[in-house]
Amino acid sequence: MKVISKEEITSNFSMKETMDSIESFYANKESEFISPDRMHIEDGENTALLMPAFYGDYYSTKLAGVAPENKNAGKDTIHGLMVLNDRKTMEPLFLCDAIAITALRTGALGGLGIKYLAKADAETLGIIGTGTQGWSHLESALAARDIKHVHIYNRTEEKAHQFKAKAETRFPQVTFTVSSVEELAVKSDIIVTTTTSTTPVLPELNDTDWKGKLIVGVGSFRPSMQEISDQVLRIADEVFVDARSALHESGDMIQAGHLRSDLENSWDLEKIITENESPQDLEEKTIVYKSVGAAIFDLVVVQSIYEKLYK
Repeated sequence: MKVISKEEITSNFSMKETMDSIESFYANKESEFISPDRMHIEDGENTALLMPAFYGDYYSTKLAGVAPENKNAGKDTIHGLMVLNDRKTMEPLFLCDAIAITALRTGALGGLGIKYLAKADAETLGIIGTGTQGWSHLESALAARDIKHVHIYNRTEEKAHQFKAKAETRFPQVTFTVSSVEELAVKSDIIVTTTTSTTPVLPELNDTDWKGKLIVGVGSFRPSMQEISDQVLRIADEVFVDARSALHESGDMIQAGHLRSDLENSWDLEKIITENESPQDLEEKTIVYKSVGAAIFDLVVVQSIYEKLYK
C-alpha cells in the first residue's frame, strides 16, 4: 500500500487537474457508482463523517472530523484519512491525508460551479472565510475565470491580511483587497462563502444589488448551519447544487426550501455538466450554487492522483 503526504499531493496534483477529473467523470461515466449519503455523527460542535464510494475498479473510504473551534487554536478545521482500495479484492492501495483531498475536491466543485454558472466576463471575486476552503476556492476561481481583483473578508481581520499576503506572493497578477463584507458583496461578480457559521454571513443589500452575481456556498454542511441570507435565497433566479444530498444536509438549502417552492427542480452538477447548458442573461440574474460534496467526488479525485503517481 502506498502512503502519501498532504504536501506530496498538493505539489503533484493541481486544482485544474482536479476540476478536469470530476468533469471528465460525469462527461464520460461508463458505469453506475455507489455513493450513499455520508454518515454524520455529531459530538457537540464537532462532526465525524464516514464517506464510502464505489466506482469502476475502486472502492474508497474517507474518515473525516470537522472541529469548527480549531480555528481559535490556529489548527485546521478538518482532519482525516482517505483510503483507496481495489474494488474486487478490497486490498488497500493508497492511504493519504484527507485534508488535501477535501480541499482539492471542494475547491474543484466550487470551480466547476463558477465555470458553468458565472458570467463569462466575471473579473471580481469575493471570498468570505480565509481557511483551507477559502484558499482552494481562490485557486479554482482563478482556473475558471480571468479574475483580476479579489476582495477578502474574515471575521478575524488579521487572518484576512495573512491570506492577502500569501495570495499576493502566489498570484502577483491579481489585486487583493481586505474589505468589509458589504463592500465585498457589492463589488464582487462571484461571492464564495467558506465558513461554518450558523447565521448568514451575507449582508442585506437592495435586491437589485445582487443582480449579475453568482453566490457559491460551500461552508454549511449541517442543518444548523446557514451562510447564505434569506434575502438571497428568496430572490435568486436559479438555484443549483453539486449533489442532491445538499437539499437536506445543508441549512442553506433547508431554509431555501422554506422560502421557495421550486427547489426540488434544482439542477445538480451531473446535469449541469452533461447538459452543458449555462443559464441565460446572467447579467440580469442572481444565481446560487450550493456545494456540500459527496463521497463519489473524493473517490474520483483520489483515483486520479493514484493513477497519475503510481500507474
